[in-house]
Amino acid sequence: MRVVKALFLILLIVIALVVVNSIFSVTMARIYFNRIERDGRYLKVDKEELFLKILGEGKPILMIHGFPGSHVDFQELAELLSSNRRIYMIDLPGFGLSTASNKGDYSEKGYADLAVDLMDLLNIEKTDVIGHSLGGEVGLNLAYYYPERVESLVLIDASPYGERDFLPDFVSNSKILTWIAMRFFYQTYPIQRHIYLKRFGDRSNFKSEEFGKYFALVDHMPVSFLYEFMRGNDGGPFSQSLGEIDCSTLILWGEQDKISPLSYGEKLSKELSDSILTVIEGAGHAPFVEYPKRVAEEITAFLE
Repeated sequence: MRVVKALFLILLIVIALVVVNSIFSVTMARIYFNRIERDGRYLKVDKEELFLKILGEGKPILMIHGFPGSHVDFQELAELLSSNRRIYMIDLPGFGLSTASNKGDYSEKGYADLAVDLMDLLNIEKTDVIGHSLGGEVGLNLAYYYPERVESLVLIDASPYGERDFLPDFVSNSKILTWIAMRFFYQTYPIQRHIYLKRFGDRSNFKSEEFGKYFALVDHMPVSFLYEFMRGNDGGPFSQSLGEIDCSTLILWGEQDKISPLSYGEKLSKELSDSILTVIEGAGHAPFVEYPKRVAEEITAFLE
């Protein structure tokens, strides 16, 4: 009986901790969500309602965020680049301030198709593309399937070799287990803070306000979308076609990237015939967050 009572007590403590963690996370998400500027506009593209933010004037640059990011991640870099370029920052369906119909194609190829449809709506014939992580994979798909629409590519810590496997298969294959894992684990404040810190090469660059907004938008992601998203990966098969891409490409990689190691960037540089690899010393998975001026200088020099 003592063992049963002890196990029951442990179960009650675990449930209490989960509930407290969830309440705390939702509260923090609501606080920071209200601090996010909504100085963009929405566009209906196919089945999806996309949030778009535009800065500056000049030749176009399309910026595509990573997972589970948004246009907010690019804000400082976009402002630096907008002095002589017109910057288009989008939130992919299901991310940031965009919604998801849960009926679209959420593979990298599907997002590339959507980006082209968006360009058509905006009357953009050809553009430079900057993509971070998942956004870089979308950029590679754009350059492969729509080479006539891409002027040049800037890939930031973008590895096309991985899978969307941040949940075990037995969890991701079940809608109920996915919901539980997301709402009570992945989309909670402590877990996301731990993951977010892994993006930094130098943790002194961490800013709580920036993380708060990042977390609010991660919390905002519908679990129903995440379930569909995890089933839409086509990165593995596509990585076999990289050698066929003929596009001038700058690859920027954080020297201390713990999520996608520098060896991935070196491999990608060898597979893309017209590419330059530049390592950002001391940076992690998102060098444009840690060292926006350095990244902006590299991009500006490359595009000129």
